[in-house]
Amino acid sequence: MKIETDHREIISLGDFELGWRWEKTHNSSISEFEIQQIRPFSKSESKRLNKTIAYFELEQNLIEKYFQTDWINANAENDEKVQRFRNQLEIILKSWDEDVIISWERNVALKTTKAIFIKYWTDFLYPGSDDVTVISEETNWILFYKHFEVAKMWTKV
Repeated sequence: MKIETDHREIISLGDFELGWRWEKTHNSSISEFEIQQIRPFSKSESKRLNKTIAYFELEQNLIEKYFQTDWINANAENDEKVQRFRNQLEIILKSWDEDVIISWERNVALKTTKAIFIKYWTDFLYPGSDDVTVISEETNWILFYKHFEVAKMWTKV
């Protein structure tokens, strides 16, 4: 199943409530090209997409078609731990190369590439505040991140 997004509902990062996370003052290493790959949705498109995402947030809808990992440490307290989680993502997701939809709340979502998400995961997943669902556009995998710095992945069998 592919999650269809409406490109007409993409808004600027400046109008996106979490857009500050990718400003040069917050992340000086991100390039303009990479920033262009982060495509936030309007509140109405985010709500529409979250109706589909909600189905995948229920474990009983995943159990027969997906394999789940144990909880993975997603700690960002130092470069070594950031890289360790990045490496785990790369290993688990190596079979898929599709865009991802990231949802923080029912009306806050965006789309980006898998590569951008993995490279800058600490900008997408904030400890202490974020409970996030990340789902591949083709629904081949789902990542659930919890604000206490753990993540669980479900990948298609």
